[in-house]
Amino acid sequence: PAAAAQHSQPNTMTNKFHYYAATGRGHAIRLALSAANIPFEDEYPEGGFPPTAEAKDLWRSIGKNTTTNIPMLQMADGRVFTQSSAVLRAVARIGGLMPTDEGELYMTDKLLADAEDLRGEGYKSFVAWGATEEAVEAFINKVLPLHFGNLERQLKESTGDYFIGDSLTIADIACYDAITNFGSNRVIGSLDGFETLKAWVDKVESNEGIKNYMASESFAGLWKFGPDTLGK
Repeated sequence: PAAAAQHSQPNTMTNKFHYYAATGRGHAIRLALSAANIPFEDEYPEGGFPPTAEAKDLWRSIGKNTTTNIPMLQMADGRVFTQSSAVLRAVARIGGLMPTDEGELYMTDKLLADAEDLRGEGYKSFVAWGATEEAVEAFINKVLPLHFGNLERQLKESTGDYFIGDSLTIADIACYDAITNFGSNRVIGSLDGFETLKAWVDKVESNEGIKNYMASESFAGLWKFGPDTLGK
């Protein structure tokens, strides 16, 4: 279709991020783009979530996957990146947020997996998607403190103020997204007692690119996960 052809060949100098208007699994990519000072525009599906058949057809025409394409980053130079973890790593490499030392690369992969573990547990506790009261209470009282403790342990073992030394990396951004958007923004006060993590959250948010993005209209317009997702 003409519309699909038009979208598959970008005709502007704008990078486009295809995802929902929410701080979901793709949001860490927005934060990474912002931290790396890579300009982008959000492209939301018409009708929101769940996506229409037309929206899925458009994504397939751009990303080429016959399964899932979003989160998807469509670069102004024609490159297209799909699959959330792959897009995140691509942005990190393009934007200088990926370490190069072999040991640090392992820690990066490990921390990205830790962040995804927490994010996955967070999704299980959304009442709108079927979480029981027991599951919610377990997330608040057991699961979240367990993950916060594990992440804080690793932060304390770092040689610097960030998870990997003295520079912000993609590991920090992924962990920040999981800790805040799937944890502390939903369970108010949950970072109390994790003072090292709490100070680190402030440090991540002080990054110029992230700070500017979080003050933008684009960020203001997103659905942000709060206590209501837990029925609170």
